[in-house]
Amino acid sequence: MYEILTNPLVIAVVIGIISAIFGKKSKDEKQSAKNPAPQAQQQPTQQQPADQHKLEEVPVVSEENPFEQKRREAEKRLAETKRTFKGLERELTAVRGRNASLKKNVLKVNKDTAVQGVIFGEVFGPPRAKKPHRTMQSIRKN
Repeated sequence: MYEILTNPLVIAVVIGIISAIFGKKSKDEKQSAKNPAPQAQQQPTQQQPADQHKLEEVPVVSEENPFEQKRREAEKRLAETKRTFKGLERELTAVRGRNASLKKNVLKVNKDTAVQGVIFGEVFGPPRAKKPHRTMQSIRKN
């Protein structure tokens, strides 16, 4: 036990842990002391007629719980993320709409257009004299 306490490495680790614990507490106290100062903004007073007294309103300064602050920050980030998501979702639907319209105009095939394609293939193709059917070749050989 004595050897552990005399080891400088162990002593340094123990001191580091203790300073980290007390350092966090002092940071929390400093943050709680700094946070009310920016919130204590005075509201501008409105000019009132001469026969009424000017009333200066002093805003109530309340110390907020650090957990409450973290919750509010998380809510702000969540709201920002939702806005970003909605914007991206709108862009995605717009792109899908454009792509769908492009795909629709590509090719429309029905029975009549298929028949016309076969007819044009026969008309514009090579003549049968240069490319006869196989049945005609077997008849000529016999």
